[in-house]
Amino acid sequence: MRDLMFAAVVMLLVPLGLVSAYTGILAWIWTALLAPNTLLYGFMSGVPFNKIIAIVTLLAVFLGREKKDLYLDKALVFLLLFSVAVTISWLGSLDPSAAGDDLYMKVIKIVVLAFTITAVMTTRHRIELAVLVCAVALGYFGVAEGLFSIASGGGHKILGEASIGDNNQLATALLMVAPLVYYLVLRSELAVIRIGLWVVLGLCVVTIVMTFSRGGFLGLLVLAAYLVKNSRKKFLAVFRVALAGILILTLAPSSWFHRLDTIQTADNDGSFMGRVVAWKMSLLIALDHPFFGGGMHAVQHGPVWTHYAPLLPRVNFVETPPPDVHPHAAHSIYFEVLGDLGFTGLALFLAVLVATLLSCRRIYRMSKGHPSLTWAADLARLLQVSIVVYMVTGAALSMAYFEFGYILIAIVSRCRRTVALALEAQAPDELSLIPNRTDPPWRTPAKATPSKPPRWSDRMPARPARWNSQGTERFPGME
Repeated sequence: MRDLMFAAVVMLLVPLGLVSAYTGILAWIWTALLAPNTLLYGFMSGVPFNKIIAIVTLLAVFLGREKKDLYLDKALVFLLLFSVAVTISWLGSLDPSAAGDDLYMKVIKIVVLAFTITAVMTTRHRIELAVLVCAVALGYFGVAEGLFSIASGGGHKILGEASIGDNNQLATALLMVAPLVYYLVLRSELAVIRIGLWVVLGLCVVTIVMTFSRGGFLGLLVLAAYLVKNSRKKFLAVFRVALAGILILTLAPSSWFHRLDTIQTADNDGSFMGRVVAWKMSLLIALDHPFFGGGMHAVQHGPVWTHYAPLLPRVNFVETPPPDVHPHAAHSIYFEVLGDLGFTGLALFLAVLVATLLSCRRIYRMSKGHPSLTWAADLARLLQVSIVVYMVTGAALSMAYFEFGYILIAIVSRCRRTVALALEAQAPDELSLIPNRTDPPWRTPAKATPSKPPRWSDRMPARPARWNSQGTERFPGME
């Protein structure tokens, strides 16, 4: 039954995507984040939903008559250069297996999606629809796992999702989408919808806690601090965060607290020290291939791991046990990029993230004082929270090529462009009264030149209704 439902949905989305490019992009985002084929067990489980929707959308973009807004800002330039570095690294990869080729194609597809979003999602309505689709796609996992955890009394073990990764990566994904759900709360006018969104947020927090992810706990602290800092109603924000904290401390199982206690003894934790070993291996690869690294997922290639394992003492900045025989993932977005793409790729990766954070700040400043752009200011603040959470929690996770992160980068870029165009489109006389922020404080904007006074005949009062067309006074009963 589930397969038939998804088959009907795809049959509907394909023609819609051909007719409307932005509808196709929304479907592309949805299938990329949800990965419906991983939730099916029948004849539709092998159908590549995302590839079908992507091809249909690109056809609509290139063949459609709708005008596209093609532009480049700093974040997009760095992202384009990042894709070039990925290509060069892939061509000289130390891993000739199909796994590296698949990852390369995934990254290129992500970059194409990001640029398609910036070119087509040109209005506030489309941007907010993209935010809604992201919230629905990832919020589904938070709601489902949260309900399972509550129904089982905390006995449900969250292993992660096939489209995202393990429990730690699922916690990070939910932390990143939580600010978008909160944005929908702020912009929703119906109380019923707001209540429903608060329930979604609560279930996402339950799921994050029940993943037993230490990085997820740190991400929750970062998320709470940023929401309080950026909230216009500080007291209400502090109250909500305190209430959520009390509920977590009261209802969380004792095993969760035991898991958090291991943060203080990380140097004795085999799991954490194994990650440090993977970081060292990635650094060794980058030192031998400083410009473009060892290729996609080089550290996970068996011969590469075996080659660098005896060289581990060269980077003995932290005492670690000997490396395992089997290779491990990099377990850090930074070391993952460093080992795959070298120092050049890492610099470009960081440049994309920093440029995106600065764009969020710029959107907020441009929107300030314009009531019609309040939505953009709110969205920029919350997107900034999502990016910061990704940068903090991703420091111990292999999520450098997580699609949602690049979708957020594209939404930020598109939002800044939309705000800039909206300000340029304002009336000239209105813009003349807005001082340039680079002007010195003693310079005031020139007043608008007054228009010509009306003619004398235009100032004559209108003739009262009690006078007839001949100019004589009309009395009741007279024709």
